[in-house]
Amino acid sequence: MNSINYEQAQVAYQAGNYIDALKSYYAALKDDHVTFGPGDLGLVYYRVGNCLLKMHSFNEAAISYKKALEDTIFAQRGATNVNLGKSLLGEGRFQEAIEAFNSALADPAYVKGYQAQMGLGNAYSKLGMIVEAGTAYRNAALDERNPNPSKALLSLGACFVALGRPADAIESYTAVFDFAPSVPLQQKTYENLGLAYAAAERYPEAVQAFNQALEPGGFVLSTPALAAYQKALVAIGAEPDLIAQAAGLGTMQDGSQIYRSSPALEPTARADGSVSYGAGNVPTTQDTGFFDAVESDLVKMSKDQIKGERKLRHTGLKITLGIVIFLVLLLGLGVFAFTQGYGYPTQEAVVQDLFDANADGRDPTPYWVGASTEEEQAIRRVMDMVAPTKTIEIVYLERAMTTSEVVVAARLQNGGTLNYDISLTRSGLGWKIDNLSLYFG
Repeated sequence: MNSINYEQAQVAYQAGNYIDALKSYYAALKDDHVTFGPGDLGLVYYRVGNCLLKMHSFNEAAISYKKALEDTIFAQRGATNVNLGKSLLGEGRFQEAIEAFNSALADPAYVKGYQAQMGLGNAYSKLGMIVEAGTAYRNAALDERNPNPSKALLSLGACFVALGRPADAIESYTAVFDFAPSVPLQQKTYENLGLAYAAAERYPEAVQAFNQALEPGGFVLSTPALAAYQKALVAIGAEPDLIAQAAGLGTMQDGSQIYRSSPALEPTARADGSVSYGAGNVPTTQDTGFFDAVESDLVKMSKDQIKGERKLRHTGLKITLGIVIFLVLLLGLGVFAFTQGYGYPTQEAVVQDLFDANADGRDPTPYWVGASTEEEQAIRRVMDMVAPTKTIEIVYLERAMTTSEVVVAARLQNGGTLNYDISLTRSGLGWKIDNLSLYFG
């Protein structure tokens, strides 16, 4: 293919100017003087799809990738199916995305199977199929061609936590340190590790993991991690005190205090480089031996867990009356809270989840009022102006029974703050967003 437009598109694409690249790719397709050789047409549509995917125009990207696959001579079918799957994920068409990722895995010429496995894990997670998602993430982590399995291991750990298997989650999270993660990724991994240790009631290790997450500074624990940190510190008998060494910590939203460890519980370095904390042991960035371990069955559930679930189903009728009375009182309280603008999830939680999803590159539309396909595209365009940060502060909150308004200060990664005015509408017991704009008040 000899096309000036195509060459210009390539230059623009490499520079990150996807709009100009898209225009030039389209011009190449419409140029009657261009003769397409074997596979050229598929290549151009593949490039068009890549531009649209970068611009979060997921539906249009999916159409372009399908056109590329119609060119039977086009060789990059595995990569095209993976990107098609990503586009379908962005559209919320999870089952179709799974089919696309499986098509990529079925292509013997495609050598980056770990990317398709990550896509499968994300799609299965969206469908609530945690076992299948965990299996896909594990396959991605064990793929020898995967240059950095850290993301797969973090996702696998989250699946283990969701399956009620914190010990396996700990193994997955600690394996991240085999790959010399960056400092921000280390901090996030230590936070996840702390949550897993806390879920396993291994509180000394949980405290040390959270401390290491906060050690370099500039890291803010999530609300669940903050609560787990407090619980772990209390469990090991730490003395009460406002935490001074971590910015943003001190007093929780409910007014309770955060504690820091007493001098007797400070960590001690071992000769092999690991860290001891009471009876615990938190890994450093050395080989954890995760990939030498014997593969365990992800689906297996212990007999004790099954017996415990059966026992719960056969609780006696003696407490039934008390529960009914409690529910009646709770219902009255709930009605009053509803009229005062409270709900579940709260306005604060919905806004935080929106920013978390945006920072992670996940679909933000579930946090908005139900919309048509055209409106979803408008929502994504609005979200394109939202800073990719999870560090936000609610500076103003107005509650009413059916509507609410929130002003958020979002801390940028490179310094500075942007303010957003967010309107919310009651959705069932909780809230959903119906408008978002920059706020300069």
